[in-house]
Amino acid sequence: MTAMLAGMNDFNGMNNIHPVGAVAVALATIAILSTSRVHVPTVLIALAAFIPSTQRIVIAGADFNFIRFVVLFGLIRLIARGEFRWLRWNWIDTAVVVGALARTVCSPVARGSLNDLISSVGSNFELVGAYLLFRVCIRSLEDVRTTARSAAWICALAVPLFLLERSTGRNLFSVFGGIPEITAIREGRIRCKGAFSHAILAGCFFVSFLPLWIGLALRGRTRDRATALMGIVGGFLIVFCCASSTPVVALLLGAMVWLAFPVRAHLRLLWITAIGCGFIVHFLMERGIWHLIGRIDLVGGSTGVHRARLIEAAIRQFGEWWMFGTASTAHWGWGLFDVTNQFILEGVRGGVWALLAMVAVLILGYRSVGVGLRWVAKLRVQLERSRQTKQSRDAALDEATIFAIGAVLCAQMAIFLAVSYFGQTVVIWQLAMALAASLCQMTSDFSVVGRSYASRPAMSPATAPSVSTDGRLSVSPMPVFSRGSS
Repeated sequence: MTAMLAGMNDFNGMNNIHPVGAVAVALATIAILSTSRVHVPTVLIALAAFIPSTQRIVIAGADFNFIRFVVLFGLIRLIARGEFRWLRWNWIDTAVVVGALARTVCSPVARGSLNDLISSVGSNFELVGAYLLFRVCIRSLEDVRTTARSAAWICALAVPLFLLERSTGRNLFSVFGGIPEITAIREGRIRCKGAFSHAILAGCFFVSFLPLWIGLALRGRTRDRATALMGIVGGFLIVFCCASSTPVVALLLGAMVWLAFPVRAHLRLLWITAIGCGFIVHFLMERGIWHLIGRIDLVGGSTGVHRARLIEAAIRQFGEWWMFGTASTAHWGWGLFDVTNQFILEGVRGGVWALLAMVAVLILGYRSVGVGLRWVAKLRVQLERSRQTKQSRDAALDEATIFAIGAVLCAQMAIFLAVSYFGQTVVIWQLAMALAASLCQMTSDFSVVGRSYASRPAMSPATAPSVSTDGRLSVSPMPVFSRGSS
């Protein structure tokens, strides 16, 4: 994977624009500036899915890959339209910014190079910019579902290209540069990668939407279920074409998490039990629980042993990287220059501060999911008791969407144990964090959550539940569940 990243870096500081790429970025820029707010995430996801990050424009020495270029215009849009006024800052937003600042400061200090500072500023501008676009544009649970529907169609459009690559062994996206024309084969399996720099990243990109599609399929309307099924089938086909263990594990975990949906009222007991079992298994094993990763090989040719050794080396070398990160991990052991773990990469680039910020995003995100589930469950029970069937079904759909956000975070955790994001794949993690942050705002601001149940004649505002500062549910006379404003 490091070799792929090195190949991408060969295009740093130089214009690399294919005519198709130029048309794509022009259309994406126009769409970002003119489309409805709710469709802005679709533009970023589509650009990441079909245009390699090696496509870039250099302006006055500043290096803009196409994602970074479109993000710049997206931020201009948010400022010009005053759309930032909707955002209410919360702890997840703070954690994202702290992580970005830690990477921006620590990485150049560890390497002692001005070029590293410039590169770090550019990459973190891209990350925070994409996060803010998703954060501001996804304001309600209906917006989350709209993004899921769009992602399903994007996945469906990508499937024929992956199937063609698998049948011919040639990658059409090689014309953009940075991607080999002949698809790699390992253990007798063609590892398709589409527009991505690695087959693992391609599979992880599309499978990350699986939990959202499952939520739509379980509780959505007939048309939503058909769209979700299309995305699920497409995700399975792409993972099959990629022939990599990590996307398969993420797919299985993203689906298995839904087994806990019927007992979602007891999620706290489940995760405490899971953590407790993990500690027990860790102390019963001779070499630590992370060595279980080395035993995972679902498609053949897996490098789980490398990933387990990397975790062990990071723990052993904690004193080296905790303050400012480190310039290189090559001396940690044979082959360990390849940091195939996002958690460790955060520490390598931003010290323990960036790692803690990332963990904080996950913890706060799960907390928001828990608060949201308890809140909507109470509302759904009240609606059922008052025999408001239509509103009750809508509340059940919102409940599934909230649970899906938690499942997305869980799938990302599994992916991060085996791969580190680079290229256009970083968009997915920014989306996951933005979903968690927006949900946090939804659960604390009744004017921007989900659907407008209270505006319907059958709903009494007096039955609207509220969430206190300590996360407990209560009933207050105020309307809830309006759509996010445009």
